[in-house]
Amino acid sequence: MELVQFAVKRGRGYGRTRSANVFNDRKVACVKPLGTRQRAGEQRQSRVRSAAGELFRTRGFDATSVRDIAAAAGVSVGTVALAGDKATLFLDVMEENAFALVGGALERLSGEPVGTSLTLAAEIWGVFEPSLTRIAESPELTRAYLIAYLRADGAHATSAGQVDVICAGLAARCVQHSGGEPGASEALLAASAIYAVFFSATFALAVGVGSPGEMTQGLRDLITAQTRPFERAGTSAGVSS
Repeated sequence: MELVQFAVKRGRGYGRTRSANVFNDRKVACVKPLGTRQRAGEQRQSRVRSAAGELFRTRGFDATSVRDIAAAAGVSVGTVALAGDKATLFLDVMEENAFALVGGALERLSGEPVGTSLTLAAEIWGVFEPSLTRIAESPELTRAYLIAYLRADGAHATSAGQVDVICAGLAARCVQHSGGEPGASEALLAASAIYAVFFSATFALAVGVGSPGEMTQGLRDLITAQTRPFERAGTSAGVSS
């Protein structure tokens, strides 16, 4: 620690000088670099989102309070508030989990070579089936998400961006199966149609329009129809193949 020389005034003029440490060592030790503080903040927010997701899943939206989330995450109520109000946090966590489920399945699929054991339709159904099952098992939670989604301010750009990524991944898999004919533009249209029907089925289940079986079969049929032009030659189209 650098020492700074300063003068001590005595009567007229200045007397002897002495060396003194103008910094408090204890306070300096407590000051963390900006990067460390930022990482600590990110870790706290990660705990908040994880705790919120678990509480929303097990208790539901209405039965979960901000204080409950703070206690489960081991942080203050103010730290939870940094993520927004409860509805905003719920919307973000629900979408994060939903996109992680679909996106994770799609990412795993993209790393696998196109084989002969599954049709393209069966592969894509495998991307959406776990999400549709979870939604059918928790319609109240999905209904609460629908309400939060419709009340959200702005264009909800994060959600739109995630949808674009998923549709691009689906389209890429279609082109892998087709060998490039049909091409990327046709594949993107098919992928967008598939995701749109999946999204519609999600909210239909949430509000009780149609049974899970009907929504499941409808999505399976749509996937079969949209992927048929991209199936490998000699492959029987369909989810069950």
